[in-house]
Amino acid sequence: MADELDRVSLTLPPEMTDRLDEIVRDWEYSSRSEAVRDALRDFFTTYDWEAGDRGRHHGTIVVVHEHEHDSDLPGQLQAIQHDHADVVTSVQHIHLSHDRCMETLVVDGTAGEIDALANQIRALGGVRQVKVVVVGGADPGHGHEHGHEHGSVHGDHSHPGGDGHSHSGDDGHDDHSQPGHDHDSAADDR
Repeated sequence: MADELDRVSLTLPPEMTDRLDEIVRDWEYSSRSEAVRDALRDFFTTYDWEAGDRGRHHGTIVVVHEHEHDSDLPGQLQAIQHDHADVVTSVQHIHLSHDRCMETLVVDGTAGEIDALANQIRALGGVRQVKVVVVGGADPGHGHEHGHEHGSVHGDHSHPGGDGHSHSGDDGHDDHSQPGHDHDSAADDR
């Protein structure tokens, strides 16, 4: 956050002020201003996402799907993930029950890229639910590419040049390893 802050005055109905104060206490914010800044970051992220901006976003796609043992759904999901290796940075596969699984895909891409990936997954038979959660794009002034590659490892083998994600697991399923609150520690007056 910048060293300089602009002071803004808000006019709120008493019930909103009471609710804000309750949240400040419950979530242990240091001030109303900190809570409002946090809420505004989420508001800006939502606005940018819905406007279809070309900036990069970070987040997750959570997929709940049937685990029918004679289905090729796991293979289809893995193929989609590999096709979108420039967006999918990590995947975690969890068994919810004997015949239901959940995968969490950590993503980094534009709104269009992340939406396209989520929609491709939604179209698969056996997929029961897909939830996209984004936490915002690059920090202002940090929109540059890093000068290093992110390698990847798949079980016992690696991909030359790296594709930005990793796989491991001992049960025949990929077990891949990531939108919450971005609290700012700058103190100010309530």
